[in-house]
Amino acid sequence: MKWFNRKNNLDEMQELKLLKLESRGFWLGFIGLFLSIVVQIVIYGSENTREVYAGEFIVFLCMGIYLIAECLRNGIWDRHLSATPAVNIGLSLLAAAVTGLFNAIVSYRNYHDATAAFSVFIVYFLMLSIVISVTLTVCSALYRRRRRHLEEGGDDEN
Repeated sequence: MKWFNRKNNLDEMQELKLLKLESRGFWLGFIGLFLSIVVQIVIYGSENTREVYAGEFIVFLCMGIYLIAECLRNGIWDRHLSATPAVNIGLSLLAAAVTGLFNAIVSYRNYHDATAAFSVFIVYFLMLSIVISVTLTVCSALYRRRRRHLEEGGDDEN
């Protein structure tokens, strides 16, 4: 008895709907894992839960790396944002500010020291804005190079 049939039993409309469902499921899992990690940090504190959320973090990280690698390999950047230095810097500043603020709040909750929380914000903001900006710049350069290669008639295999 055959369990799997290699023949595709879906028509084009069903195939597109299935791809949309799979995409929604991926993003639901990705955002759900992120929120699970954040909630566990808020509830238990960042020092006490590394063992608790390590599994979620590993799966979240693998999903993110897979998505980035496959988008770059296929010459895809984003539906709405362009791969420009201004966008990269803006996004890196936004992500660094949100992460710095989150860690400053956790620091203030744990130690009740506003000066230390502000210092945590500044350190996270400066370090992450540089790291994220460099990472986005490298990824956008890889994207442009891959896009040029694909437009010149490079390999189109999936």
